[in-house]
Parts: sequence; C-alpha cells; structure tokens
Amino acid sequence: MAHWQVLSDTLMDFYEDSSPEATAYALKFLSKLKPNSPLLPKAAGWLVAHRTQGYYWSSTKQTAMVIYGITDYLKQSGELKPDYTIDVMVNDKVVLSKRFAAADARAPNPLKLTFKADQLTQANSIRVRKTGVGRLYWSARGGYFSDEKRLTNVGNFSLTLAREYFKLTSTREKDRIVYQPERLNGPVNPGDVVAVRLTVSGSDWRYLMIEDPVPAGAEFITRDDLYEVKDKPEWWNFWFTRREFHDDRAALFQTGFDHGQHEFYYLLKVVNPGKFRVSPAKVEPMYQPQYWATSDPFNMEVKSSNTTPDTTK
Repeated sequence: MAHWQVLSDTLMDFYEDSSPEATAYALKFLSKLKPNSPLLPKAAGWLVAHRTQGYYWSSTKQTAMVIYGITDYLKQSGELKPDYTIDVMVNDKVVLSKRFAAADARAPNPLKLTFKADQLTQANSIRVRKTGVGRLYWSARGGYFSDEKRLTNVGNFSLTLAREYFKLTSTREKDRIVYQPERLNGPVNPGDVVAVRLTVSGSDWRYLMIEDPVPAGAEFITRDDLYEVKDKPEWWNFWFTRREFHDDRAALFQTGFDHGQHEFYYLLKVVNPGKFRVSPAKVEPMYQPQYWATSDPFNMEVKSSNTTPDTTK
C-alpha cells in the first residue's frame, strides 16, 4: 500500500490526521498525470483499508474529499467493470457466493452478512475467495451493544456532557396556559410534556455535534416556541446553530463552542406506556472524532392512564 501523510487540517486550522484526504488528492493527480503509475492501486487499497468508521472515513468532510479524489482513478482503472465470482467463508464454511458484473459496481448497497452469537466461536476466521477478472475490495468490522456502567458517562476535563429530564406541569392563568418545569423523578403518563436539558462543558471547540437518543415511547415537539414557561430558567434558550429531529434521536450543532459551559434543550411528548431504557447522549467535534463524551443512560417509565391526556399545544 501507499499513502501521503498529513497530520494537520489547514482548512479547519487544527491538528488532525488528514492523510486520507492528501492521499485521495495525490490519487486524483496521478490518475491524470501518470495513469500507469504503480502507486495508484496501492493508494486506492490504502484508502479502502483506512475507513475508520466502517463504511466511511473519520468525518463527512473527509469522506466527501476521498470520494472526490478517487473518482478519476476509478474511471481509468477499469475497476467499475468487474467480472468475477466470490465465495465468503466463515470458519471454513461458505456463507455467501455471488457473481459481480458492471451493474454491481454501482449498486447502492454493499453486501452485508449478519451472524447470530451461536454461529460464531471465540476465535473466528474469515476468508474471501475470488475467481475471475477485476479487483475486489472487502472489509470486516465487529460491533456489539453493552449496558455496562463503565461504558457510559465517558469524558474528560476538555469535554463533558450531562443530561436531565424535566416534566412540564401546565396551569391556566386567565386566558393563557403556562408551564412550570419540574425535575423528573418518577413515572410519567401519556400526554405529558418532557423537557430534555443537555449540559456541555469543556474547552474551545469548533463544529460541535450533540446526538441524543429519545425514548421509544415519545415524539418530538418541533414548535417548542409555542410553550410559555413560567419563571423560565436560564438554560431555556436557543443556543444551537442548527437542530434536527430524526426518528430515533435529536441532533444539535454548534459552530463555535467557547470555553466553559453551555446548555441546550428540546421538548418531547410522551405517547406510549411502557418501560424504556434511553441510551446515553453523545457530544463530539464533527471533524475530530477522537474526542467525545457521553452522558449516563436513563430509565423512563410511562404508566398506562385512563385519564384524558393533556393535548394542549
């Protein structure tokens, strides 16, 4: 393999291993200047082998730059016209056989194999056998889920994250409905409104991202500006640069994070009864993924209620 090492990102102005980007640009340059250079397939192989996040590189920026740089090499190398068959063997047993043609090189989804625990042993071997013409790239990655305490509330003095939940109690004042946040310390009911408070502390950061999983029995309230809060706490403010609500998590972005402590919030409507374990929230600078911190997990109980839920919005 071959690569060009760069240990700083001049665009972002911080120290970061930018070798994948530098290698991709070198690959693009050589593909035009010396299309027969023996360094080309070595550099392409290095890039594939250094996808630190499994399917992609360390950040969205780095992934985009690698794809931009590798495009010219793929056009002239002929690798987009494979004609071969592969056999994937796990512990010497064939688990997948497939033929690849030109149409497969542009397929949107890679092949993915999943195994149950009883299909594997403590020491497992993976072999890939290819027959035919063309270059094959493959990778293997292991992952697991755990609720061990030592894996949560991770961080250090330069970046920490804490998460708290508050129930909003509604009262009527003349012709208005106002809410009072009270720290959540017990079960909630369907229809209740819950405020999530995220506190980030640490050094100066750029392009900070917070991702917070939500309980399976709750839905986002996107128009939280319509809720009038009595005796509004200081943290009830819009400090974020951008906020996104996904099916399973909230994502908040802060372009510039000054040294100290900043607090963010969003609202949830409790919908379904049940007992839900909420995974820890996570904060990280998007383009420096080696730094990150997490909160504690949280257990939320939503009781079945025969009363009419509070649907005030």
